[in-house]
Amino acid sequence: MKKIYLLIFAFTSFILSWSQSYQEMIADGTYTVQEIKEAANNYFAEKGYGRGTGFKAYKRWEYLAERMMDESGYLKDPEFYVNEMESYNSYINNTYGFAARSTTGTWKDLGPTYWNQTSGWNPGVGRITAMAIDPSNTNHIIAGAETGGVWKTLDGGVSWTVLTDSFSTLFVYALTMEPGNSNVYYWGTTSGIIYKSTDAGATWNFLADTGNGTVNKILIDPNNTSKMYCSVQNGGIYKSTNGGVNWTRITANATTGFDVEFKPDDTSVIYASGSNFYRSDDGGNTFLQSPIITSVGPKMIGVSANNPDVVYVVEAQNGLFSALYKSTTQGLLFTQLNHDNKNYFGYSSAADDDLGQAPRDMDIVVNPNNVNEVHIAGINTWRSVDGGVNFGITSQWVPQNANAAGIGYCHADVDIMDYVNGKLYVGTDGGIFVADNPQMVTSDYYTDLTTGMGIRQFYKIGVSQTSPVVITGGSQDNGSSVFDTSGNWSDWLGADGMEGFIDKDDPTVLYGTSQFGVLYKGTNTGNNVVNVPRPVGKGGNADWNWVTPFEQDPQVSGVIYVAYDELFRSANDGTTWESISPNYGTPIDHLKIAPSNSNHIYMAVNSTFHASINGGANWFQSPATFSGLINGIAVHPTNPEKIAIVVNDNQKVYVSTNSGISWTPMRLDLPNLAPLDVAWDNNAEQGLYVAMNQGIYYNDSTTGNSWLPYRNNLPNVIVNELEINFTENKIYAGTYGRGLWVSDTRSASLNVDKVVFESLQMYPNVASNEVFIAWNQSENIDIKIFNTQGKVVFFAKNVTALQPYRIDTAVLSAGMYFVRVSNSQGEVTKKLIKQ
Repeated sequence: MKKIYLLIFAFTSFILSWSQSYQEMIADGTYTVQEIKEAANNYFAEKGYGRGTGFKAYKRWEYLAERMMDESGYLKDPEFYVNEMESYNSYINNTYGFAARSTTGTWKDLGPTYWNQTSGWNPGVGRITAMAIDPSNTNHIIAGAETGGVWKTLDGGVSWTVLTDSFSTLFVYALTMEPGNSNVYYWGTTSGIIYKSTDAGATWNFLADTGNGTVNKILIDPNNTSKMYCSVQNGGIYKSTNGGVNWTRITANATTGFDVEFKPDDTSVIYASGSNFYRSDDGGNTFLQSPIITSVGPKMIGVSANNPDVVYVVEAQNGLFSALYKSTTQGLLFTQLNHDNKNYFGYSSAADDDLGQAPRDMDIVVNPNNVNEVHIAGINTWRSVDGGVNFGITSQWVPQNANAAGIGYCHADVDIMDYVNGKLYVGTDGGIFVADNPQMVTSDYYTDLTTGMGIRQFYKIGVSQTSPVVITGGSQDNGSSVFDTSGNWSDWLGADGMEGFIDKDDPTVLYGTSQFGVLYKGTNTGNNVVNVPRPVGKGGNADWNWVTPFEQDPQVSGVIYVAYDELFRSANDGTTWESISPNYGTPIDHLKIAPSNSNHIYMAVNSTFHASINGGANWFQSPATFSGLINGIAVHPTNPEKIAIVVNDNQKVYVSTNSGISWTPMRLDLPNLAPLDVAWDNNAEQGLYVAMNQGIYYNDSTTGNSWLPYRNNLPNVIVNELEINFTENKIYAGTYGRGLWVSDTRSASLNVDKVVFESLQMYPNVASNEVFIAWNQSENIDIKIFNTQGKVVFFAKNVTALQPYRIDTAVLSAGMYFVRVSNSQGEVTKKLIKQ
């Protein structure tokens, strides 16, 4: 069974007669973000903005889409970034020569890879959007994190290995293994694109483009694996007869695809759903729409090998549970079961609320060995043991409430369910959970299998200037978590965690926000949490951003700032507030206070830059005009007039030395990616770091017209924010999909390249069927082989070459390749000739 997603980020969809426009516009890929915003604003003006309307999920999309759109206002598809990174890899391989370099960063993963609830109310590791379980070995699972790549376990979730950190996109919405050959994986992503691996995820290749929309399920005929089907949100149902190379849409009336299933004993009979239910009895050549199920709404399908004639169809309307249909005639005739006044997709354990997020949170699965055991899910999970006549709740989204009710805890928002070899697996916005015994409902009903996966989607991070460091990070769906002085994580806020910081005078005091600028303060390292009152603006209630700027004065104790549609300052930790800026009529996007002089305050509102050099008494707007939105601001640590900004236009980076009156563009040789944040170092070389939607890049007075890729060991993940701890000279990256990462800053002692891997050898060169990497050190290394176009054709992670490491090159075509070897100290690139 499968979940539903839109474009590059999880998205709540509501299929109403006139309200599909903005979702379809997103999937179409030919509209600007501004055009989509206008359509969405019209929709929500009619629909409303509260919980269950989809507004919150839309704002997630809008926030990230605005920051990643190009200067013309369009979003790039995944293949653009794949091609851009391959081109950039080729440029790096050819430009920087083959000397060893130690200036590339020493990035290490800090997690979190587990959850530890303190004050947070819905803890989880991270968002799972796809999974596949090997039916011949249920210890073999692959799982997809929405923006964190593909992961694999061979021990049932005891340990996990990431497969895609070197790949040029990490968006995952569908996964499947080939029947009869579980080393062959298929991966569906956005823009209708499917990738394939034939070596259990070691390498991936582009397979096909089905068209617009998100590929949310891939189904393979076990009797003929060249015959495949897939469902595409806002695309339809597609069929391939040549192993997924070419696809044809096979349901002319289905403009969106939610689910596709075989009749368990006959793969020529296919059931499919979009807003309607369809049946084919000729292998998908023709489909008939059900004349019985006539209502229009998202639908998901459940079947069981125990009785192949039975088909269940669950339906949603306006985000809520609408109906459950049952057929005992192979989907020809249906009966609607009586569930009047029940909403199984909401938050309530009694199914009596009017909230829900279907079809994003919506699925159904049936026990393959008992056709009467039916499981459905929305926010929580439910079970029927009488063929769908009655349902009882099996999980609750708040741990304390679940325990009190004697049912399982499962993170809210269930996206996908699968029933394999007697176990029920669910993928949620907080991770993968499994019910080992789905027939016995207890408080231990579900076990979290996600521990070990670093897949947190951080929006923002806040880093102390102490040693040891304390860090707070706000993430999508998994609240705000704190990394304490012992290096342990705990969850201190729920909801969507946003901006936060550590009190400069007391690192046990935390400040944080949830969506739309709700303010919090935590003491005792977040074990005790209170609300901070919101300020009231000149025009009454302030207008706030999805991610609201929230900062502390770097010099004056007790002074904090929050930016809504005007800037507010509090001199007493948020007890009372005063407005210190004009009301801009639209929310402020970014705020920075100069570390060396807090009278210098800088803000960005859309594409305009605003500054005050007297503590907010007076403001001026920079005369410069930018063709894109300002995505981030950095103020130099010791010079309050020196500023860097990143803008999603062609120039990417600008620097000002006069508080924003004039700007110098700094694009130089940066790749054509989306710049998301910027940070100044405090070194003598005036070092500047830029975070992009793939990678981090560094420039200083010694690098001239080049940006150095500062990404050694860092995945190709969206990097939302950079912060530096100058006490320890560490730089931290909050990523959207791979958690928190740390590296040493670039030390002056490393300004010139030093010998790294001095004794590393590669032989033979010229190679035929094999090549060996040998190094007389025991430290593990990563090995990547690139072709001349910059495509990774081989990747080995954390291997040792103390005994020569053999690479099979027989599969490579004749020609030239670049072999890049890296570890925590640096990297070296060598040229390889394959004959």
